[in-house]
Amino acid sequence: MDPDIVKLRSLALDARPDVRAKRFTFSQREADLRLARTYRVPDVTVGAGYAIQGSHGPDNSNQMALSLGVPLPLFNRNQGGIMQAEVALHTAEADLGKTLNQVENQVEVAYRNLIESRRLVEAFQGGVLDDARSTFTIVAGAYERGGATLLDLLDAARTSRTIQQSYMEALFNYQRNVIQLESAVGQEITS
Repeated sequence: MDPDIVKLRSLALDARPDVRAKRFTFSQREADLRLARTYRVPDVTVGAGYAIQGSHGPDNSNQMALSLGVPLPLFNRNQGGIMQAEVALHTAEADLGKTLNQVENQVEVAYRNLIESRRLVEAFQGGVLDDARSTFTIVAGAYERGGATLLDLLDAARTSRTIQQSYMEALFNYQRNVIQLESAVGQEITS
């Protein structure tokens, strides 16, 4: 697997639920600030009405009403609410930035670990594993012909088994690093 780090970063910043939640919180705080700014202007209400009492005729009185409502205090421009909304917006912006940095760092570290473990597996597959097996085979043949001691045979067997065990651990670490990278990105990686 040879993923593109730039693509992985953009996928992580788009797909991870924690980033999406922080972006939603940030947009909510922006909306709260716009709402607080609209409350600067007093909510003036104007009303009009017309009422007729009784049956229709020239002797019945008709009523007309006109109303104007202005909330008190008149000069409250919602400065406290605006400041509180601005602080909440700055906090959400800082929290979003912190989360974005953490996500990018997690992707970068997981990517570097994957590349490192892949190189180790490639080194084993590139000849180290085959060399250990062939060395054991050569020493075993020499032992059967009397050209090597039992100690040499056991040492070659132990070395071969140790290298095979290290290879299995390298494969395990590689698979674990693939899973960690997928976790850091927030979705399965196919390339």
